[in-house]
Amino acid sequence: MSSSTSSKDSMDTIPENDLDMEYPTLTPVGKASSGRKGFLSRGKHSIGRIISKAGLSNFRQKSTHSTDGEFIGQTESFAPRFEMKGSKESALHDKLPAMSEPSVLLSEMMRAVLYSSLPILVQGRNWMLVYSTWRHGISLSTLYRRSRLCAGHSLLIVGDRRGAVFGGLVEAPLQPIIKRKYQGTNDCFVFTNVEGRPVICRPTGANNYFTFCSPDYLAMGGGGHFALYLDGDLLNGSSSTSETFNNPCLSHTQEFKIKDVELWGFVNASKYEEMLTISRTEKQGIWNL
Repeated sequence: MSSSTSSKDSMDTIPENDLDMEYPTLTPVGKASSGRKGFLSRGKHSIGRIISKAGLSNFRQKSTHSTDGEFIGQTESFAPRFEMKGSKESALHDKLPAMSEPSVLLSEMMRAVLYSSLPILVQGRNWMLVYSTWRHGISLSTLYRRSRLCAGHSLLIVGDRRGAVFGGLVEAPLQPIIKRKYQGTNDCFVFTNVEGRPVICRPTGANNYFTFCSPDYLAMGGGGHFALYLDGDLLNGSSSTSETFNNPCLSHTQEFKIKDVELWGFVNASKYEEMLTISRTEKQGIWNL
């Protein structure tokens, strides 16, 4: 890894409004210098009310601000003092958009929390499974390739072997490029359920290091450490506090073994059936939906 001085210098020279910035030198937690392997609701309608009735009303938020040059991120925390039963679970499911198939990682309540934190432009759109390790194989290159099927906001979900579920909102297509640059917008966020409740961390404004796609790994966040790092084999990952999101460690431990990965795209109802067909035949091309 480059010295901390050179990393800081690299980040200091990048304007905040440059969304196509050069990549700063970072090292995944516990990895060598090579870098290899190694969402309340803006429209508080029915989903928000159901979440509240289900017991997710204990919400804490830290607004983004700067104190003596230190950026503090906005964190949304939902305390899960509830038990989903009968009509509440059914009502919640009925209010959420359709999914192309069930998620092996997201509960309905976790999905509701993530849904209410999505940008308004994609709320109401159906969820389409673009990629999953259990359906499409364990391959970062396949994830990248299939992300081209549904351009725009996409939800990356990771499950580790200790039961934690975490990930982030990214911008598809995820494009690995030789020149080291980040991609994404201020809509991006990271999330975790590791503390026993959904926690979402939004950008602090300290930098624009949202998502970095390398042929060898996928990462979110930056400034000291990645918020989330997945290796090229999608077998191992790491997480630590990043300046981008001011997030806690997203997994139980800084280094973790990956169990499953899912990438969900959001599709207008009028194009949903068409997109499902395209997804299942993996027709190439970028679709803006």
